[in-house]
Amino acid sequence: MKILPYYEAFPDSPAYREMQPLRIPAGWRIGWNQLLVTMDGDLTDIGGSSVFHATNEGRRFNIDVEFRPEFDPEGAFHLTVIYQPWPRTDRGRRRQDVPFRFDGDAQTVHTFETRSYPHLIAELEHWIARCTIWAREEN
Repeated sequence: MKILPYYEAFPDSPAYREMQPLRIPAGWRIGWNQLLVTMDGDLTDIGGSSVFHATNEGRRFNIDVEFRPEFDPEGAFHLTVIYQPWPRTDRGRRRQDVPFRFDGDAQTVHTFETRSYPHLIAELEHWIARCTIWAREEN
C-alpha cells in the first residue's frame, strides 16, 4: 500500500467527498462549512448548531445556517441573512476608514426554516447569488 502525502490524500478522504458542492462566487469568505450530501436523509446526527457561515465584506452580508435544536431528529435548518449598513460621516457619505464588523446596526433581511435539505441548498445558493450583486445602500 502506497502512503500518500496528506495534501494528495485529502481529496479522496470521506470528509472531502461528502461535502456539499455549492456555487459560491468570488468575494465570499467561508468561515465554516459542515454541509454534507449525506444530510439529505436522516437528520438525527446533525449538531454543532451552526453548520455553514459565510461573509461578503464588500457587499456587507453574512449568511448563517443553523440546525436547531441540535441532534434532534425533529429539528430544522434555519438560514439567516444579515446586512451591516455602512458607517456614515456627518454629511451622510460612506466611511471607508472603519474596520468591517457586524454590530448593533446589523439588519436581518431574510430568514428561512426548513426540514428539507434540498430546499435549504436551493435557498442558500439563491441568497449567496443575490447578496453577491445586491447593493442595499447608495454611496
